[in-house]
Amino acid sequence: MARTSKKEKIGQIPVSRRFHVGIYARLSVDSTEKKNESIDTQIAIARQYLKEHPEMELYGCYTDLGKTGTNFKREGFERMMQDVRKKRIDCVIVKDLSRFGRNHIETGNYIQKIFPFMGVRFIAITDGVDTLPTKAGTDEMAVNLKNLFNEMYAKDISEKVKSSRRTSQEQGSYTGGIPPYGYYSEWVAGKKCLFVCPETSVVVKEIYEMFLAGKNMRQITRVLYEKKIHRPGIYRKTGHVYQQEGEVLEQWAAGTVKLILSNPVYMGCLVHGTTEPVVSEDMFFQTASILEKSAVKYCNRNGLSKKMPLEEDIYAGVLFCGGCGKRMARVVSTKQLSSGDRVRIYGYYCPASRRMDDLHCPANSISINVLAKLVKTALHQEFALSGICPGKLVKEFEKQAEGQKRQAMQEIARCGKQKENMKKRGSELYLKYHTGSISLEKFQQMKRENEKSVQEISKRQEALQCSLYIIDKELKEKGKFLRNLIKCNEKTELAKDVIHTLVNRIDVYTGSRVKITFTFRMNDLLVKR
Repeated sequence: MARTSKKEKIGQIPVSRRFHVGIYARLSVDSTEKKNESIDTQIAIARQYLKEHPEMELYGCYTDLGKTGTNFKREGFERMMQDVRKKRIDCVIVKDLSRFGRNHIETGNYIQKIFPFMGVRFIAITDGVDTLPTKAGTDEMAVNLKNLFNEMYAKDISEKVKSSRRTSQEQGSYTGGIPPYGYYSEWVAGKKCLFVCPETSVVVKEIYEMFLAGKNMRQITRVLYEKKIHRPGIYRKTGHVYQQEGEVLEQWAAGTVKLILSNPVYMGCLVHGTTEPVVSEDMFFQTASILEKSAVKYCNRNGLSKKMPLEEDIYAGVLFCGGCGKRMARVVSTKQLSSGDRVRIYGYYCPASRRMDDLHCPANSISINVLAKLVKTALHQEFALSGICPGKLVKEFEKQAEGQKRQAMQEIARCGKQKENMKKRGSELYLKYHTGSISLEKFQQMKRENEKSVQEISKRQEALQCSLYIIDKELKEKGKFLRNLIKCNEKTELAKDVIHTLVNRIDVYTGSRVKITFTFRMNDLLVKR
């Protein structure tokens, strides 16, 4: 009797066992790929294969859309490999080898080394590849050649796409997306070109003229609104430069105006090639010089000077306008004292108060000193500091958390045992079908019910794992809350961590009135002596 080497025994899979399958599908960014290689089609082909093989049951589908096959750093693939390592999957099915990967070394490494070592069966349906040891049709050399061809194809397509784009750029073709405001694009002799739009280019030139005449961004947006000129986004939707009857007029953003003033395309300069100018080079460079000077001035004004460093914005993210609900913006100004020293003065205002359109909000503003006084008073009134036992409260929180975690972990263990029993039941069902004890119809029905139960248990496990994370997070947050609570009193200087731990939201109304929403309910957290 011939001896079997140890090498031949490694990774061999018994034929009679059931397989838990992971279907993998991938579609790259390559637009030349055939329609029949879509994600849905690949999965449908694999599902049909499963129907013809009752010894297989689907565990899950893993997909990567818009991912290249030349490397294996893909979210869907890594998730599948994680389930392989956790022994949830022992069979991987793909439509063909190119969907698995286009790097012949890495692909061959997975198919010929990693998967056999982990006891995982690999099937590429249309290529006729099946690594089950009893299958005689798998030709290792043919697999290697196909993987090499797939890698060469991927490199060839990549070079063609780059070459095509480079050629278009060298020929002066516009390779961007939406044309800049003031231009429109057309294909001429196989080349995409930019042309000056007679209507919108007049608006662009007027913006440059207003800026050079001394108007700032806010003043320019006011003039555009008063002239009822649509902002670029609305213009692209309606095709109208000026507001027509029944159309909503929206105010231009100062940032949009600044982008127009700083885009070299308007003096006829494309990154790759040239186009017809809207403004002269002299006008553009004068504008650029003013923008550069104002940027330096803005940097100095906002605290890059070592003499007057900018303080941290402790209310960022929690301060809102009570009128329109938008986040309030901080404004910084400087004041010279009688001693000659200069200090910064901070305050907050609603940005929508500066709008001229239907989104205008009545002016809401508040100084930082008034705001700090109101917040401290509210916190002091909310906390019954003399009735808090911090040490006892921390121990109580920890005790509750440990009990909740212990209960969750016990439930997770029970779910794991139930899943194992369900998987065993699936194997038993197949054996009953294989021996003729139950019909194919009965087998398929019971198999579906069993798979549904396994999925429900898996969801329960995931929810319990999530609850463990939430328990730890809440315990950490409550500990931080207690530390900040103890520190907070009327004499304490408010800090960002104190505000963001204790306060969820502050709404500011006219007349320096505020509404504070805390992140806690005192009755749920405080333990009296």
